[in-house]
Amino acid sequence: MIIVISGTPGTGKHLIGKKLSERLGYKLLDLNKILKSGKKGEVEVSIPEINRIVARSISGNMVIVSHLGHFIRSKKVSLWVVLRCRPLVLYKRLLKRGYSKQKIYDNAMFEAIDGCYVESKSLHKNTIQIDNTHNPDKTVDEIINAMKGKKHPNNKVDYSSEIPSIEKIISSAA
Repeated sequence: MIIVISGTPGTGKHLIGKKLSERLGYKLLDLNKILKSGKKGEVEVSIPEINRIVARSISGNMVIVSHLGHFIRSKKVSLWVVLRCRPLVLYKRLLKRGYSKQKIYDNAMFEAIDGCYVESKSLHKNTIQIDNTHNPDKTVDEIINAMKGKKHPNNKVDYSSEIPSIEKIISSAA
């Protein structure tokens, strides 16, 4: 079984990918490590290139992690999981990483408007979203339940009400 974990930067993809792959005994494919191998700074990559990398790398049971994972087009993927995080918590996480004010704003707003989830759902019927703001172990349990075919409450994540708070925090940080 191939599981893709995607989401806005700072939602916990790598932590959840590591925990899930360890718990299931699956291989972990971190697309960011492959893309940044031998390179410094941000790396530009096309969606077709991501899909070529995945096609060459997929084998057996695997968890694939990338903030662009929802663009992966492979019939071998069983489930796309979009991790979510409260934008105000995401703001703090990205601030700790040293992201610029503009990059934090862009990512927090994209999270608030369900960006990755909407993109993934438009491409893949078998997409779920999980709030990973506070409890990574619960998130792993929810993914495993979804893998087993248990119904997942997809429509429970809505952060649009945080948009005014994001605007206020970002403008006051200027």
